[in-house]
Amino acid sequence: MSLLIIALPPGPAGATGSYAWVTSVDGHTPGAHGDAAAALLPAARRGVEVVACVPATHLSWHQVTLPRGVGPRSPRLRAALVGLLEERLLDDPERLHFALQPGAPVDGRSWVVGCQRDWLDAHLRTLAGAGHSVARL
Repeated sequence: MSLLIIALPPGPAGATGSYAWVTSVDGHTPGAHGDAAAALLPAARRGVEVVACVPATHLSWHQVTLPRGVGPRSPRLRAALVGLLEERLLDDPERLHFALQPGAPVDGRSWVVGCQRDWLDAHLRTLAGAGHSVARL
């Protein structure tokens, strides 16, 4: 699978005006790379998956044990995560975006990562406005 990988800058969307990027034709080997404003990033042609990378400084990692009956596809997942994490977070959980580890076991210990929702949404909107719909973070 072909990829366009875009590194989100740590500042607010539009503040730096530049996104580092790399392409891969096979999903494993790096191809072209550079830095560009969102509007000047390589075109995301059909069959190219756009992946955005969040800087490590914007992430907080937490290990949780999900309650019985709550798994990755559960409609109660977000509410369960908020309840489990609200004591550990420095920010209001409603202002955060959460992601559960891939293949998280039901009724088991799982890693959850959080980042500022407003910051992330601003960058995703900027990229979408330039024709780059992000498929994965």
